[in-house]
Parts: sequence; C-alpha cells; structure tokens
Amino acid sequence: MPEHPRNKVITAWAVHAFTLTGIIWATLALLALIDNQPKLMWLYLGIALVVDGVDGSMARAAEVEKYAPNFDGVILDSIVDYLTWTFIPALFMYTTGLLGTGAASVILLLLINVTSMFCYANAKMKTNDYYFMGFPAAWNIVALALWFIGPSPGVTSVVVIAFSILTWAPIAFVHPLRVKRLMPVNIAATAVWIGASALMVAGYPNAGPWTTALWIASGVWLVALGVVRSAAAAWKSA
Repeated sequence: MPEHPRNKVITAWAVHAFTLTGIIWATLALLALIDNQPKLMWLYLGIALVVDGVDGSMARAAEVEKYAPNFDGVILDSIVDYLTWTFIPALFMYTTGLLGTGAASVILLLLINVTSMFCYANAKMKTNDYYFMGFPAAWNIVALALWFIGPSPGVTSVVVIAFSILTWAPIAFVHPLRVKRLMPVNIAATAVWIGASALMVAGYPNAGPWTTALWIASGVWLVALGVVRSAAAAWKSA
C-alpha cells in the first residue's frame, strides 16, 4: 500500500526540524565558548557535525523538495554550517590566543570568515562525484587540530593563510558520506576520527598514544583520498 502524502509531508518537515537542531547546538556551543568551557563547546559542535553528516541523506530520502517545498533546507544547512564549521571555530581560535594577539589576530579572524564565504556561496563547490573542490571551510577540523597541537601563533598564521588560499585551489576534499568510491571505508574512517576526537577532547591536554594514532591515521586517510582524486584529475587533463 502506498504511503499517504500526509505522512510524506510530516516526514519531510521532521527532517527539516532535525536540521534545525543545528542552530540549537550552535547557540549552545557559542554560550560554552563565552563561558570559557571549550570541552563543552566541542561537544556541541561534535553533535552538530553528526547532524550535518546525516541530515542530507535523510532529506533526499524524504524528498523534502517535493513534500516541503516552501522551506529551503539547503539555505538552512548553509547557515548552520557557517556557524558550526566556520564562525564559532574561528572565534574559538581568536579567544584562545591561537591566532596570536593584537591586530594580527583580528586580521586572521576576518580572513577566515571572509574567505569561507567563497566556499558557501560557490555554486560549483561540489564535483560531479561529490568531492569538494577547494578547501570546504572546515575550520572546525583545523581549529581542533591546532588546539590539540598547540603551535606558536606564527605557525598558526601560516596554517590559516594556507587554508584560506586553498579555498580557491583545484584540490579535491572528500565528502565521506557522498563519495561512492570506498564509501564504507570512508564512513568507517570518519567514525573513527570522530570517536578519537571525542576521546582527545575529553582527556585534553593529555591524549593516549593509540587514540592519537587512530586520530592521525583516519584523518590522513580522508585527506589522502582528495589528494589522489586531484592527482588523477590533473593527470587526465594533462
């Protein structure tokens, strides 16, 4: 028996509501940052990351464009992403001193927030095989890594400038839940990275060697996929 259209509409709006929780997690993360509770902030950003990772598949399965056409989930998703992937992590780097002090830190903060808009507003951000083309403004991942490593402001400045430039670079970055090539392995690597990150945040500033090794290995795997994809595309066009 076919499902009643009313149930389809309810399901579509339920998916939108699920995506909308990203605003809640972003707000709570910002409050935790203001209260100088970085571990709590990363917890909320981690929850937002998981929501962002699965809501797209849910939206496509629920056919939200057909059954809830007057509410643009893509715009909502972009707003949540900008807050949780870029804006709050950038503020975290600024308030914790990772960006240094004085005018230079403000310039780096502005550089992150402004260049990221060229990712979110880029109509051709994804390739036909669902890789991101150029650095996808994943400043939450960069900020987390810098927090773990604790480099000097000079090194952080170089990292921020480099990733800002990579926004326009013809380098692919994998979307682990959409790229079909090695998808089960990519999803597993993503789950390992998230789990290892959670353990490292909980134990900060101390991290076990095995947790660190898993965090590095899973991260290298995901980055390497984009490097291989970029090299193959360059070889093909040469």
